[in-house]
Amino acid sequence: MFSKEEIISILKEDIAPAQGCTEPIAIALATAYVTSVLTEPINTIEVYLSQNILKNALGVGIPGTNERGIKMAVALGAVAGLPELQLEVLQHVDEVNVKDAQVMIAKNVIEIKLSTNDELFWIEVIAYSDNHKATAIMQGKHTNLYKLTVDDMILQESGRIDSVTKSDDIRQIIQVSDILDAVLASNEDELGFLEEVITKNFEIAKFGLENNSGYGIAKSIQENIRNGLFGEGIVNYATMLTVAGSEARMSGCQLPAMANSGSGNQGITLTVPMIALSERLNSSRLELLQAVAISHLTSIHVKSYFGILSALCGIVNASIGISAGAVFLLKGKLTNMEAAIQNVIGDIAGMICDGAKLGCSLKVATGVRTALNSAILGMSNICVNDYEGINGANIEESFKNLGTLVLGGMKEVDKSILQVMLKKENK
Repeated sequence: MFSKEEIISILKEDIAPAQGCTEPIAIALATAYVTSVLTEPINTIEVYLSQNILKNALGVGIPGTNERGIKMAVALGAVAGLPELQLEVLQHVDEVNVKDAQVMIAKNVIEIKLSTNDELFWIEVIAYSDNHKATAIMQGKHTNLYKLTVDDMILQESGRIDSVTKSDDIRQIIQVSDILDAVLASNEDELGFLEEVITKNFEIAKFGLENNSGYGIAKSIQENIRNGLFGEGIVNYATMLTVAGSEARMSGCQLPAMANSGSGNQGITLTVPMIALSERLNSSRLELLQAVAISHLTSIHVKSYFGILSALCGIVNASIGISAGAVFLLKGKLTNMEAAIQNVIGDIAGMICDGAKLGCSLKVATGVRTALNSAILGMSNICVNDYEGINGANIEESFKNLGTLVLGGMKEVDKSILQVMLKKENK
């Protein structure tokens, strides 16, 4: 139905470099847009966020600082943001900028509010000077500048983006079998653009391990492999490296990650296990590129059923992608891949997203282990039965069922999660 070029083009559209957690970075980007078009000093900034943006931006580290939270993202976007750098908008932040941002926060000029519209992805930043008002709105995804205005003049405008992929979009129409066929038909040159994905995501993983980033979960795994408490097998090795990347990113590392669907954590998680597994299996470079493509494309396909932000932890769709890529590297067939995917869904389909934070690294560890264990079981044709839980008669039906779960009852779960988080934040 679709050519390999059309399917591979999804990767080029949905993978991009991002510095830090993408929700606060997108807020900083919107702020940078409004401040770039105001020539007068800013008096106040109002920020309106949809609930999942608010949830994911509350507690995560901001790159180049020892700070966390939304106000720091807004302030840094105002004093040092470069909108032309998109999700690397804070790339050139220095200590002076951080101090200036702290001064701005101390003056109480920034106000954060929950948006009252029904948008699943909405960032609206309004900045006021003595004589002018500028507004920037990011809608649908992290880099979609929906509208930029000064007073009543529209400076820039783009089309709306549906938060959940339309049913006639290629991301939802394709099946995992189509992904596999397209990737197998692609050569090293056609997949060469993924070298940047492999390089950048592996660099941040190595940085996290070498610098004992975050809580030190990756370093602990490494030490416990050495002392014999953990085994030296591929599952622990891949988990250690992937968690290291997540810890570095969530603690404010300035190295960029190659994000998948706007998520750096998912980009790292979909890539690093493929690197670790291919290293241990002595896979060819083409096989690694193909595994990374399968992993990322499968995750994008799954996510098309429920959107880029929801009450479901993104590690669930990432783990599904990992399991597919791992089966490929293990020389499995499509049936083994389908079994692995069903096993992931049967295991961790209910994992909630309670905001972006350092603790996400623990979920990354769970996801990587689940994905690789599921792939290994799938290679033995072990598969969760379709009469159990939300698993369907085939993987595409399981994806639809997962979407029904997320867009149904989990919406109320999402509201409850945010209420708990805001109660803590306002103490």
